[in-house]
Amino acid sequence: MPGAAWAGPGTASPPVPVSGNSPFAGCTADQVASQPGTVFPNSELEPSIAASTLDRNGDGAPDVVAGYQQDRWSNGASRGVYASVLYQGAWLQVAVPGTSACVGGTHLRATDPWVTFSPDGTAYYFTLASSAGNDSALYVNRSTDGGLHWSPPITLIDEDSVFNFNDKNSITADPFDSRFVYAIWDRSNFPSDKRELHSISGFPKSVRSDAFFSRTTDGGATWETPHAIFAPQANEFGIGHQIVVLSDGTLVDGFMLFHGSGSNKKGQETAVLISKDRGATWTGPITVAKAMPGFISDPDDGTPVRTGDIIPEIAAGPNGSVYMVWQEATLAPSGSAVAFAKSTDGGRTWSTPVRINKVPTTQAFTPMIRVLPSGVIGVTHYDFRFNTPDGGATLPTDYWFLHSHDGGATWTETRVTPTSFDLRKAPNARGLFLGDYEGLTVQNGAFLAAFAQTHGTDPDSIFVTRLTG
Repeated sequence: MPGAAWAGPGTASPPVPVSGNSPFAGCTADQVASQPGTVFPNSELEPSIAASTLDRNGDGAPDVVAGYQQDRWSNGASRGVYASVLYQGAWLQVAVPGTSACVGGTHLRATDPWVTFSPDGTAYYFTLASSAGNDSALYVNRSTDGGLHWSPPITLIDEDSVFNFNDKNSITADPFDSRFVYAIWDRSNFPSDKRELHSISGFPKSVRSDAFFSRTTDGGATWETPHAIFAPQANEFGIGHQIVVLSDGTLVDGFMLFHGSGSNKKGQETAVLISKDRGATWTGPITVAKAMPGFISDPDDGTPVRTGDIIPEIAAGPNGSVYMVWQEATLAPSGSAVAFAKSTDGGRTWSTPVRINKVPTTQAFTPMIRVLPSGVIGVTHYDFRFNTPDGGATLPTDYWFLHSHDGGATWTETRVTPTSFDLRKAPNARGLFLGDYEGLTVQNGAFLAAFAQTHGTDPDSIFVTRLTG
């Protein structure tokens, strides 16, 4: 049919490991033996990935940087975060200075790595640091050589308080103006790994959590004082804030909004905030859809799997289109589907969410979404479709790529992992853990995915693959 959108079979290049043995094996600065919890050496997880159109590291190819947690703790965060940089066809592991004790910082742990590139090729690395107590700090490091070297961190916020905790940060460089970079996170009064246990709607200990925002208007030289752009009522909180930039400069922040106990309305929803002036002012929350997060467990014995269950993902496409995916319990008999909703008017109104993962009888989790300049949508996720009952001895797990050429009306699926990996070997951090999110970006008409999986004797390793559809 002339003009019809058709999605042919997708392709996935063989996944390449981009992390190595722990660079912290000889570090004593963080005093591992004196800290509570269990550390998982040689575990790398929760990747973020960003790609540039420019070559700032001088190897003749556009730059790519992945960030990830290194050596996960069972009770929150990791010994540090690290970067992996594509240079001369190989992946180099690079320290991000000042982000934890093992790389010259003052905090014992770090987590929630997030990377982004400005149009001028400057890379930014955003990190949450803490010391397994009531302290939390957010750092931005900058690189002007494609990630080979990073500046000392700029501190956006640093608090030690039983009342406030900063969490679930993300950073977005404006793709149309290198002066502007946007940082956002939630600020609540329960530490992340404690607070999250009390976050389900109706729980009497649910608490308020504000959306905190800072931006640079001079290419990262200085940052505005962080401030709340959304301060909900008591016993409400938002989590998983991420900003995308539309072609007209509009900012759209996607997140999950929980309504707690008391006089508030009950339940939770995916929602957006919108700014028409590069973050100077924002709307109130606009509902995308009512949501019921899909919580994941081993189908054989019920062992919890920690995933991106309350972290929606958002992406911007051409002509004012915005897309969102999340884990939704109500759309599949498995209890966790990949829900997809879209807006064609810049986030003001949204379609009814639909399930897009291909096997509704297996739990699908931790979806990511990005859009090519051509409008092709890419989504990645995990599932357990090849699991066979064995009493919980193993948990075969795979990674998948979905792509759509017609705005999300139809989807084609490609397997990313050539063989299943055993999730039972992953670190246990309130559940078997690969990350609250994975990495997905676009470069040269294709998608680049960074994801964690168990690998050999490593509890988790980071792999990168090129996806086309």
